[in-house]
Amino acid sequence: MTARKALVVDDSRSARAFLTRILERYELSVDGVESAEQAIEYLTRQRPDVIFMDHLMPGMDGFQAVQAIKNNPLTATIPIMMYTSQEGELYLSQARALGAMGVLPKQTKHTDVSKALDQIGLLEQGREGDIVVLPVPEPPVATTPHSDATDRIEIATPRSAPTIERRAGTRPNLPAMPPELRAIVEAMVAHHIRDLQRFVAENNETQADRVVGDVRMMLQDHADAARMRPPPEPRGTGGFWLGALGLIAACVLGWQWQQQRVASIAMAAELAQSQQQLNAAEQDLATMQANDAAAAAATVPGESAAGGAGAGAGANSTIEPVPYGETPLAGSRLERIQSLLARLNAQGFQGVVEIRSIPGRFCMITGPSANLVLASDLVPYAKCDQIGNPREDNGSVSQRQSVAFANMIATARENANGKMDIQIGAGTADETITPYPPVSDGLMAGDWNRVAAANNRVEVHWQAAR
Repeated sequence: MTARKALVVDDSRSARAFLTRILERYELSVDGVESAEQAIEYLTRQRPDVIFMDHLMPGMDGFQAVQAIKNNPLTATIPIMMYTSQEGELYLSQARALGAMGVLPKQTKHTDVSKALDQIGLLEQGREGDIVVLPVPEPPVATTPHSDATDRIEIATPRSAPTIERRAGTRPNLPAMPPELRAIVEAMVAHHIRDLQRFVAENNETQADRVVGDVRMMLQDHADAARMRPPPEPRGTGGFWLGALGLIAACVLGWQWQQQRVASIAMAAELAQSQQQLNAAEQDLATMQANDAAAAAATVPGESAAGGAGAGAGANSTIEPVPYGETPLAGSRLERIQSLLARLNAQGFQGVVEIRSIPGRFCMITGPSANLVLASDLVPYAKCDQIGNPREDNGSVSQRQSVAFANMIATARENANGKMDIQIGAGTADETITPYPPVSDGLMAGDWNRVAAANNRVEVHWQAAR
């Protein structure tokens, strides 16, 4: 079988060496040149199966070289991939317009090279590195008895910090999440974990290849310099320089190992954050279910409860749920409150409008960075490090609202010309609209936090002057 050949065109010696090592794993014979002019001269003698072309090089750049190669009938059919740090849809479109098949980033991974070779048709079927799509099995579920008679996944999460505060209620739990939705969420978590594990493994392998290549180049440069030096004096110092070089190499490897360790910790933190986001999605669903059950006949004059911004309110009030960790008087709640005030003002309303933020009490645990984060649904309530709300202890009402909200209120007061008295206040965690579940040995953090999400809210009440 004729050996397949690739040509790497890049003025960076380390970039050529890095891509060459990866391509050689796919049984490709690799030649490298450091300029576009040398590549065109090379093509007069050789015909590679693929060309990897850098963009920014001294003299002729990569785009000019691609255009010259495609304009030559003898070389026009050779596939070309741009190998460059340039990125973006506009750059990719320009490269393809000139005849390149795609763009391979400088910080590439083995999977990127595998996809590029497969696109060109140089990747053998079934060899290591091919991308195979396999069905994702449904994750196993271990069931344990629970008060709401639902299945749960048990994950041991050791915690040694004492419980600071607990809250108890006297009323039953909310309905459990539907099994179909729970299965979808669990499958999303399992898929995300596999993606993160694959990314960490590929990143570590790529960085290890780069470190090994850099050390080999250092040793090669030292050997080349040694051959060019004049004969040493009788009292040679080769041992000293060899030891110094070994020390430098050890320092470089140690530094790279530390960087990989930091990157692994960061990936673990991202995984924890993704878990929190999934928990927040579940809480939002529980909040909407609770609000739908308690929706009143109207939220804003002229609107029904189903069509208004909030839920669980009377004809002269509305309620806006606040997701965990968000500033109460900010985000989408700001837009809905602004719309409400504008409608009241347009209808000639005269009276008092009271805007109050009321915190929910969440189950929180200590995260990887020693900060309190929302506990996972599968954590027992007894393992909560603190029951509270990160926004509740800010100390003042002004710290619970964004600058945009303050500016909006000032504008609304000015537009009302004194007809509306807009008051900003704060309630306490005891002002609940959904009772917290009673504390028991089987109580889980997810059951508690769903109720906390329903109670974490902003209420708007308006009363016309008499």
